[in-house]
Amino acid sequence: MIASNLAPILEWLDDKSVTEIMINPGGRVFVEAAGVLSAKGVLISDLDVEKTIIAVGKYAGKNPRRDSAAGIVYASIDDLRFSGALPPVCPDGSFISIRKHSDKSERPSMENLIAWNMLTQEQAERLEDLVLNQRKNLFIVGGTGSGKTTLLNALLNRLPAYERVLTIEDSREIHLELENHFPMVANVDKGITARDLVKLMLRVRPDRLVLGETRGDETYDVIRAFNSGHPGSISTIHADSAEQGLAALEMMFQMSLPENARMSDTVMRQCIAASVNVVVFVSRSTVKKDGVAKVVRKVTEICIVKGVVDGKYVLENVA
Repeated sequence: MIASNLAPILEWLDDKSVTEIMINPGGRVFVEAAGVLSAKGVLISDLDVEKTIIAVGKYAGKNPRRDSAAGIVYASIDDLRFSGALPPVCPDGSFISIRKHSDKSERPSMENLIAWNMLTQEQAERLEDLVLNQRKNLFIVGGTGSGKTTLLNALLNRLPAYERVLTIEDSREIHLELENHFPMVANVDKGITARDLVKLMLRVRPDRLVLGETRGDETYDVIRAFNSGHPGSISTIHADSAEQGLAALEMMFQMSLPENARMSDTVMRQCIAASVNVVVFVSRSTVKKDGVAKVVRKVTEICIVKGVVDGKYVLENVA
């Protein structure tokens, strides 16, 4: 259905340098390739965009329709992460965003990320020592499209083969070439929540817990799980710095406390500091050169969480 309805964008779906394809209301297409975002013009009819959203929604076990929240669709199809919505989410019409991931055999390695200047050799070695060797618990922080999952994949694929790694996501983006790994996928529409899967994960003897993104009522259980005999566990979170990542984690932690539970800010921060040992911030910026705007992704902070003093986190930036 994607190939049929979205034929004008197939060349970019097949192009390995393309990472994101965006179809705005009215059928206007934008493509990000090798960090450069370019406009391709009005290429697709509103009807074909709408038919594609409905088809992908049904593929994902949903029944998309206009004039309700059911018109919002998320799905993973092979190496594509599909997001779209029908009106009236946007009054101007339907829209689609397709995030492309490299083929499993071509996922960026730590060496690739160093070559692309996303991080330095020293930063890579420091991260690997902290997380892989010393088994410190890690949160990777950044904005949408900053490269959090790319870094997560590259780092995890350096793990030794004997480790048992379980992953939890709501959209498949983590792909590991590890023998003792299997993914679990949350699906709220089918009653399978990330919180359910975190609790299940603790019962099936993982060496490390990996949550693709911490974002909701699973946060309390994740923080407890990180400090319950699973050192070297990893998750990601949306924020604009390492410190703001911890602040975002606090907010979700408070919101996810068991019913009628109460915890002071100081005790909460001590709990988080005991569970989260390292916070890495990946920035995403746009740099103009010769009239061309290019997206630059870069590790700018590697902070060790030293504890809490006078109610504030003590962070040591070792980047």
